[in-house]
Amino acid sequence: MSFNFKDSNFYNENTILDISMIVDWNKKRRKYNFDKLPLTAIISLDKNLLSRKVRFVSKKAKGLVGNNYIINNNFMYASNFGNGAPALIGHLEELRCLGVENFIFIGLGGSLIFNESRNNSFILKNTFSTSGCTTLYSMKDSFKPIKNEWYNNLKSKLNLAETIGWSTDAPFRETPSLLNYYREKKVTHVDMESASIYAFSEFYKLNAMCIIVSADDLTNNRWTPPQNVDKLNNIINSIITICSKT
Repeated sequence: MSFNFKDSNFYNENTILDISMIVDWNKKRRKYNFDKLPLTAIISLDKNLLSRKVRFVSKKAKGLVGNNYIINNNFMYASNFGNGAPALIGHLEELRCLGVENFIFIGLGGSLIFNESRNNSFILKNTFSTSGCTTLYSMKDSFKPIKNEWYNNLKSKLNLAETIGWSTDAPFRETPSLLNYYREKKVTHVDMESASIYAFSEFYKLNAMCIIVSADDLTNNRWTPPQNVDKLNNIINSIITICSKT
């Protein structure tokens, strides 16, 4: 019999290993080269999505997994921390403990709907989950960001349409019946991270926005790879530029 999350006190219990313990341990070992991180973290999957010019003038944050750059007093960029929700949420836990309160994720997604143009980008206003990581933060199966002044200001500056997503831990188990199930829920894109970010931010009452860029295609229940990777990278770089100036 599996653990009963619903009827237990799990979500109100203190965790045995708290991220603050790891952070304090790292500070004692002088692992970090900073005292506190900026309030906002822009998160994507590769350091090269941040322009070389910005990387050159930014301070590289040492002691964190992956490639992390302190762009200025207000923004940092986090990347190369690993694939999928578990790696991402472990990283976000550490960033949160080190002072980050706002999270902007820019990722790639597979398009599920015929009328979604490739290389378009969208804000995820709601994300369904078949990701095990989200269960440790909430019993819900779908998640929304906190739509407050921070979210609305960022949405206005990005000027992107909103859409509905779905996150999964197992991209190689995307069967036709599963894709059709989420299409009936008006889902347009599938990714691996966004639901966990919204579950994490809801649990800690933090700001978050997930932006998805259409990359590969699953509209015919057949995988079609991205057609122009350089264009995708340029789109993400442009979004990062806008976000870091908000």
